[in-house]
Amino acid sequence: MKNIAKKLLIPILASRPIAAVANRFFGGGVPVFMLHRMDDENHARAGGTRTAHLRRCLQYLVDQGYRFTSLEQIVTTLREGQPLPAKTVVFTMDDGFVDQATIAAPIFEEFQCPLTFFVITGMLDQSLWPWDTQVAWITETAATQTLATSVAGKPFTLPLGSVDDRRHAKRILHDAIRETPSDAIKKIVRLIASDAGVVIPDTPPAAYQPMTWDMARQLERRGIQFAPHSVSHNLLSRLDNDKLQQEISDSWATLDRELLNPLKVFCYPTGRTGDYDARAINMLRDSGYLAAVTTTPDFVMPVRTDEDLLYSLPRFSLPDSMEDFIQCCTWIEYAKNNL
Repeated sequence: MKNIAKKLLIPILASRPIAAVANRFFGGGVPVFMLHRMDDENHARAGGTRTAHLRRCLQYLVDQGYRFTSLEQIVTTLREGQPLPAKTVVFTMDDGFVDQATIAAPIFEEFQCPLTFFVITGMLDQSLWPWDTQVAWITETAATQTLATSVAGKPFTLPLGSVDDRRHAKRILHDAIRETPSDAIKKIVRLIASDAGVVIPDTPPAAYQPMTWDMARQLERRGIQFAPHSVSHNLLSRLDNDKLQQEISDSWATLDRELLNPLKVFCYPTGRTGDYDARAINMLRDSGYLAAVTTTPDFVMPVRTDEDLLYSLPRFSLPDSMEDFIQCCTWIEYAKNNL
């Protein structure tokens, strides 16, 4: 009943006559959307944004008179203290998997929509396979219907009987591992794999292949921007100062070496409150970064006097339903969050 009411109500509340009035009271922010994986029919992997859904979202914005702009332009506007453009939407993608380059990028180009890729440089260098991606692979490929394992001494018994069960197991394990020291993660993930009865390959399987630097350079020539998402995707708040500085400095140095015009805006690994800290913000500022983005769901608002807000810019995950997407684009989400 609730979903039916939402399907009926959201389009009415977002209609131009109502929005024109509501925006006077609930406006002024810009939604920045983040995507991760695309649904790829060539590889059996749970989850991912469907191409038809992405096209529908972008077409809705075109039909409703929204303007696409780049993250770089929004950051420049914030730093100059200028008003944020009304009825504007920004899109980003995290990590740097090959499906993002081959499936998502052409769709954004089709709609002439600027896109910023935040890439894990060690992954594109083929030097590592991020821990959270390994956990996703374990939960998706385990032959058992139940996974009995532990993380830092805490036991878990997780059903794996359905696709939804496996997604839930992945989230549970991700959240538990986030609370452990970074130098213990590799061992923990190997133990989970052993409990699941799988052996983690040295290199990512086909469904988890990163894009190459050659792909990135081709996309850059076509107008897509790239920015750093760390070297290894380890949580910054769990690193000592030397490793933290390495993640921040080396990821930028690699992008600056491999590409012509990378954007010096950082994307925190996992990006939740507690996954980064004041040390990271200070190092980013001292290293010349212009801003940083999180995964906190909210609108980007004018920074005014608090420069630290530039280093914790919020983003919405692209919703799976059109009603939720429309809500995040409009005054409805702003009113819900602020009333």
